[in-house]
Amino acid sequence: MSGSPISSYSAHVRTAPPRAKTFSTESDAPAALGTARRWVEDQARDFLEEHSLPKNPWEAGSIFVGEPQGSSGEPLASLAVYTSEDEYVFTWDDEG
Repeated sequence: MSGSPISSYSAHVRTAPPRAKTFSTESDAPAALGTARRWVEDQARDFLEEHSLPKNPWEAGSIFVGEPQGSSGEPLASLAVYTSEDEYVFTWDDEG
């Protein structure tokens, strides 16, 4: 980032229909990012309980800085779900 404060994160889950939610950072951006990450994982788990894994691996969701319409196209973090030894594994492509 260019030093400007982050005002929100936009979380998207690749389901049908797609799920999205915006998380305001208020005064704690790391906490808001953690909440957004948990929401994406929870939505993916809910989807998996109702359906089978769409493909292995499944690019389940992403988090962007800002409102959905302000997303640059490049996610801050992306969640992939895959199976290993018949168990679902949730991995984020960032270090947060």
